Amino acid sequence: MSAAWPGDSATVENWVRAVLRHSASADEIAVQGLDGVRVTADLDGLDLRELTVDATRADLRITANRGAAPGAPPDEVAEPDELAREVGIARTLRFTALPMRIQKTPVTIDVRVEDLPIAWITYAEPTEPGLSESRYALAPDDERDGLRGTFRFAIAADDIGPLVTMVMRPLLREGGVRLGRMRIAVDGAGGDDIRISASAGLRWKLLFASARVEATVSITQDGVVTVKALTLGSRNPAVKVALLFVRRHVREVVGRSFDAGEMFDDEGSGIRLHDVRVGTGHELSVAGRFS
Repeated sequence: MSAAWPGDSATVENWVRAVLRHSASADEIAVQGLDGVRVTADLDGLDLRELTVDATRADLRITANRGAAPGAPPDEVAEPDELAREVGIARTLRFTALPMRIQKTPVTIDVRVEDLPIAWITYAEPTEPGLSESRYALAPDDERDGLRGTFRFAIAADDIGPLVTMVMRPLLREGGVRLGRMRIAVDGAGGDDIRISASAGLRWKLLFASARVEATVSITQDGVVTVKALTLGSRNPAVKVALLFVRRHVREVVGRSFDAGEMFDDEGSGIRLHDVRVGTGHELSVAGRFS
């Protein structure tokens, strides 16, 4: 890459592709198929008119990354000095997959962010060994007034259990655990409530255990999730005994609320969720707005 950052639209596109390639195998989980993701950028000076990452028809395969080398703990890694920081606006950022396939399972994702203040950062040296493009960064700026966006995630109800099984099975196999088929069902329970049922079997060496969980949760339009009921059970006598010791923790969970908007509200940015809607039936979907 040229020393000029952000340069032109092609420079931004190439940087995003390089970051995707590096992220595919940089961690303990490897992701194959990112070469099928399309990237388009329209740069106007320091402003992005549009940046789109389109994973439609991409076929992602998730595996344990045996080649991943353990890195130094985060607090031992010194970030290089910043040489330059330029500020602009991203008028439209979009990640779309209509649909993509994860472990052969169709998943629809559509996230759109508008009017996001951004910072183009140039470091004295690359932040990731072996990745020259990591000398440059594109990050949200500290000031985020005016930011807004929409999101939608959807998957066929019958595909939820098989997808979770296929993602978790190779990861657990690394620890010597064999995961049987998981069964997961999500149904509407009236009003803001949904009912979740899940069961699975695990085998480790000569030990086999199965368990099931049922929960009723409510999800408000501003993204507050409250656990209304939670039960655990098993046909395995040993697992039943073990569950006796977690009943107190289960009781503590019931009635507790979790604000999903806090995932966006990092460092007090003030971003909040609105109009959150969960659809159940033949398709499980979650959609809403944020600003």
